[in-house]
Amino acid sequence: MKRKIAILQIGDTDWRQITQTDFFDWHYMPVSEIHTLVESPEEDEPANQYNYVLLTNQIQDNQAVFDYVNQCPAFHVIYLTKNILPEWLAILQARRAFYFDDFTPDRVVQRIETDLYFGQIGFATRFSEQQFVPSEKVTGHLSRGGRFLTQFSGDFGSQWQALGYLKVLAGDLSPNRENLVWLEHETQGNIEVALKFVFFRDDKIQQVQIVSGEPLHALTPIGGLSDYANYQVIVMAKGRGQVSLHALHQRRTRHGLGHLLPGGEWHLTSEGEEVLSYFNPGMRNKPLIVSFAGSRLFSDGFELMGVFDELETPYLLFTDSRTQGGVFEVGTKIFEQTVIDRIRQAMAELGITGDDVIFHGYSMGSYPAMYYAADIQPAAIVISKPIINLGSFSAKMDFPHHRNTDWTLDMRRHLTGRMSKEDTVVLDEKLWQHIKQIDWKNIDVSLFTMDLDEYDGESLPELLDFFREQHVHLTHFEEHGYHIEKISEMITFIKNRLYTLRDKRWSLQGDGGK
Repeated sequence: MKRKIAILQIGDTDWRQITQTDFFDWHYMPVSEIHTLVESPEEDEPANQYNYVLLTNQIQDNQAVFDYVNQCPAFHVIYLTKNILPEWLAILQARRAFYFDDFTPDRVVQRIETDLYFGQIGFATRFSEQQFVPSEKVTGHLSRGGRFLTQFSGDFGSQWQALGYLKVLAGDLSPNRENLVWLEHETQGNIEVALKFVFFRDDKIQQVQIVSGEPLHALTPIGGLSDYANYQVIVMAKGRGQVSLHALHQRRTRHGLGHLLPGGEWHLTSEGEEVLSYFNPGMRNKPLIVSFAGSRLFSDGFELMGVFDELETPYLLFTDSRTQGGVFEVGTKIFEQTVIDRIRQAMAELGITGDDVIFHGYSMGSYPAMYYAADIQPAAIVISKPIINLGSFSAKMDFPHHRNTDWTLDMRRHLTGRMSKEDTVVLDEKLWQHIKQIDWKNIDVSLFTMDLDEYDGESLPELLDFFREQHVHLTHFEEHGYHIEKISEMITFIKNRLYTLRDKRWSLQGDGGK
């Protein structure tokens, strides 16, 4: 059964008559009764009972409304009032409230449905042998770099020339919904690139949308048709030079209300790499949890939001969409500094230092959790199924083919710019050289491992030796099995350690966690 969005509408007019659909579980409360929630809040109110609190009245002078809003979780409030006093606006902004500029009831209801839906919809179509078909008539030179990079070089003339097409699925878009797209690519010379989106119905062209120039580096909307049978993406070029094509990224639009998640953030570095993050300030209790997602081969998304919501502490999430499985949230100095700056920005907003931060990551996410500890010096890190030596890990030639993913090879090429065995030692040393810069004895480390871990299990003794040499306070739990096994046991370990660290170091009672 499809989960409904639970709405608490607060206003003078009951909108339930216009929301009688399978999409909403709609509740209504007059403004005159809002004081009852403030004075006697229920245990599950509003964090668990309602997904969104919708304020449909002018709320300028209603203290009870703002007292209630101040109790709401972040990203749970929608308001329609235009002119608000600065002190009230500060409360709404602190709660990450969403403002709708169209307050017509049916438009408000429609926007909640289209832009504040559950789930995360994002994916990439990559320029691999499987997903990109070059044109047989294209002029110039075609080459492959790794399994997910296609390069064209030469003189492509003054008119658009088709380089090939990407294999896409009809279900990539939904009726009346737009996807935001951007093309991950680099150019040299005066070559220009364009994408032609051709939509079909009844074997006829229904609509053509072309994206070129700067919009290729931005989040540009495509689609939005009420109905179509299929679509095609043709990659075109003109001019002279070289173009390196990596991936076409698509994410369902929320029309300015967030990327992937409501409130999710998208940033493109000056080098053309995206950094995806999501910051939930919670109720501003300490600690801040900074969590890095594991490898995501086929869809984009943030992870473990439910676990962190239960902890009732602020959290900052990162997910890595570069290459098919991610690049361990590291790379160039500019990329890494962007990640560090985002962490420090969240810390500054909460008014905390590294002593009030916990880093977390599992599998691929364990690497950045350790790596950026050298920059932030958190109070603790919680890591599971660690991957430590990226060179040795990605040099296992049977690993990618055994699992038919090839993402480790693409990750290696992304970090080094080539495929060479000479880079193994350099990649292995990247983590060690970075984390040796600080004293680890004051960082509490929680570690979950698998005794038959075939990913990078052979590097575990080296990590344990490092922790011993650093006199780290270590809590180590090991399970029997391979890397992808014992997921539930790993989640239980993560939750238990986070709860223990929170309750031991930062009391959530009284003012202790403020």
